[in-house]
Amino acid sequence: YMSWNDGATWKPFQLNLPVVPITDMTIKDNDLIVATQGRSIYSFDHLHILQQFQENTTSKALHVYQPEPAYRMPMAGRRFRGPGMPIPNAGVNPSNGALFHYWLSKWNDSSSMTITVRDAQKKTIKSFGTKGRDAIEPKNGLNTFEWDMLYPESERVEGLILWNGYVGTPKAAPGKYYATFKMGSDSVEMPFTIVRDPNFSATDADYQEQVSFLLTIREKFTDVMKTIRQIREVRTQLTDLTTRVGKDMPKDLKEQIDAVQKEMTSIEEALHQTKAKSGQDVLNYPIRLDDKIASVYNVVATGNTAPTQQSKEAFAELAGLTDKELSRWNNVVKEKLPQLNQMIREKAVPVIGIK
Repeated sequence: YMSWNDGATWKPFQLNLPVVPITDMTIKDNDLIVATQGRSIYSFDHLHILQQFQENTTSKALHVYQPEPAYRMPMAGRRFRGPGMPIPNAGVNPSNGALFHYWLSKWNDSSSMTITVRDAQKKTIKSFGTKGRDAIEPKNGLNTFEWDMLYPESERVEGLILWNGYVGTPKAAPGKYYATFKMGSDSVEMPFTIVRDPNFSATDADYQEQVSFLLTIREKFTDVMKTIRQIREVRTQLTDLTTRVGKDMPKDLKEQIDAVQKEMTSIEEALHQTKAKSGQDVLNYPIRLDDKIASVYNVVATGNTAPTQQSKEAFAELAGLTDKELSRWNNVVKEKLPQLNQMIREKAVPVIGIK
């Protein structure tokens, strides 16, 4: 039973607990642990929801409970059994993220909702809504939302062969954060904290430096991916134009297109190993800047520690080489492509035609 008035009155609180003698109770990390006589041990997690309960809560259109601190723990692995295969007589691990509980009383099919997670400086990390890739599915009554503490992944060009893979998603460092729940005209901003794993000796400052550096690497990798995508889009347009016009293409215009194509190819080959067509090709052809940047990311992301001086120096060198290629591409976009477009207009190359 439970009482909200210091024992003056009591209400049943049986849930799935069997009717059996209770020999002991204790609260550990704000979870209620109940020992029964002959029916093992039961645990009621998230006791803070009951502690914050008020009679008028259920009448609110939107109510968010103050969450408990979330531990930054490594992801749990699976052994011997695949996904979705329960292990008999085994408990369920706690969620590996920041967990929020919120109450809705006026939700319907036309309702919409967003949840936005921000860092200590109120800079948006990630947003979730009722539509899109990371869709949430609210309902009337008590809801649960879990943020896995991961920042958005870097942009990628699908189909690239990378020995070190694409850059991953940094996990938020211990510290203060904010989650804003918005439904219609109702909005609640809820502060919450992420605390470090007590099994590691890394300080909050170590985590902050690690995550900050990983985000810097991620942004540089994203710049490379955007450039590769843009180069391929422009190449497709130039190839289509050349094929459509064919032998009627003016010679000087053809020479200009070939020059732009050649420079774009040079930039792309510096950024990515274009000869790699399978996972084994990188054994024959050296990896390029995107793959090397991903390698540094993987090293820095390993473990819970601040980045080493070697990692910083390696990335600084790669970033300098990358910026050189990105500057070349920026020059193509701002100068050479406009010049090429101007020449196309002057030559009156047909926009529409039959091959």
